[in-house]
Amino acid sequence: MYTLDAHTPYRHARYQFTPLPMIQRGLAYHEAGHTVLGQLVGFTCERTRIHTITRDGVTGWTGATTWARSFGTYLDIAVVSGASGEAADLHQLAESGRLTPETASLTVADHDKQMALSILTAEGVQVTETGPAPDGGLAWDHVMATAQQIVDREWDRITAVAEALLAAPDFTLTGTQAAQIAGITTA
Repeated sequence: MYTLDAHTPYRHARYQFTPLPMIQRGLAYHEAGHTVLGQLVGFTCERTRIHTITRDGVTGWTGATTWARSFGTYLDIAVVSGASGEAADLHQLAESGRLTPETASLTVADHDKQMALSILTAEGVQVTETGPAPDGGLAWDHVMATAQQIVDREWDRITAVAEALLAAPDFTLTGTQAAQIAGITTA
């Protein structure tokens, strides 16, 4: 079982002038990206949420998507765990007309990329930053491009889940709720 996005809370200096609703919106779309793309390739989502946490005396917002079962191709794993959240967050900024170099920097999800790289490395998969990919491996630029293409194609589903997440009283959806909202049939 993997939990995505259990990372440093959004109170880091780079977020100090970011309004709370924008942080929450970005996190909701980020988590919805993981959730929808994961469910589309057959991952079993237990829960997705955004919430406050306190780490090292700092309280802020973060998100988490928890999987009961995840499998698929190495590209599926890299796209879902490493790139889909960032791609969805970038898309929502572009869609809302708020995409700038500064807001784009807020979407960078190195923690997701590192998790994906850890999973892939444990499986013996080599990953380069740019193509061509090593034999049997992946190029990260291809992973990001693939995530962006799928996010673009599945934008309506991602939006539905993100908006439902923002509307939920506790900013939490079960995987079953997310799948129903997105119109995804789960096994």
